[in-house]
Amino acid sequence: MPAIAAAPVIEIGGTGGLPAPSCNGTPANDRGAPKGLGRCSVLTMTTVYPIRDSGTNNPTTVPVNSTLVALTMRVGKLKDSKTCTKYSYHWVRSKIKGVTKNRWTKYCSKYDVFAEKAYFDKTFGKGSKVRLIVLRPERKKSGSVILKKVVALGPMISLERYFGRKITLALRQTIPVLKGDVVGLSVPTYAPILPLASSGTTDAWRASRPPAGFKPKDPTSGLPITKDPVTHRTADPCSTRFGVIFAQSSLLTTGKIADFRCSYPGVPTFEFTLVASS
Repeated sequence: MPAIAAAPVIEIGGTGGLPAPSCNGTPANDRGAPKGLGRCSVLTMTTVYPIRDSGTNNPTTVPVNSTLVALTMRVGKLKDSKTCTKYSYHWVRSKIKGVTKNRWTKYCSKYDVFAEKAYFDKTFGKGSKVRLIVLRPERKKSGSVILKKVVALGPMISLERYFGRKITLALRQTIPVLKGDVVGLSVPTYAPILPLASSGTTDAWRASRPPAGFKPKDPTSGLPITKDPVTHRTADPCSTRFGVIFAQSSLLTTGKIADFRCSYPGVPTFEFTLVASS
């Protein structure tokens, strides 16, 4: 009886391995301005895919007609922090070996308590969630940069149970994909699956930003602006300084077309498993 060759298994994404997410569960890891967006960086309310990873371009573009069978993610960990912002002193009388002594003792009289997950829930929507998405390139239209159409979606995945872990999730319902399709994740709320980008990195990812009708906003007043208050040049709607991270742009409907004009340094911590079509 002749042997039957198994269909090749193909991994896409994670070319340089999945780096540690920036949210690592360390107390005070959230110190930044605004709070929660410092060293603990999360993906927020958008759809993303990597465009460069460790020198490999378009790492999650499907190389051959195949079936999408699994998703692997390295998920960060959120943690509350308690930071002393004011110290005071008071007299303490103690008796040591029969001798009474007075001394100044330092203590914290004011704390800054920050509930990290509660902040993200309140700011971006309750619960950390992602949804696998398959995108297909669309013909460029006037004024657009990189158009993609949603051709398939996986189930919504709640990440809380996976905080601080690397996980592989097999799809209960596999998804057929074509050569040239791009696989990514939609994040309707927030997801701690983003490492800190090192200085000078060539790694990059794209997002379905800005949403239609978005206007850059002054980071201090929150009012719409046309000029960058620092450089006095036209305000970039993709810049995280001008409020785009708080604008909903995630894609959750098949057939939807979006312009992935915004790109950012680094690479999200996910990859996918395909089985090539026979």
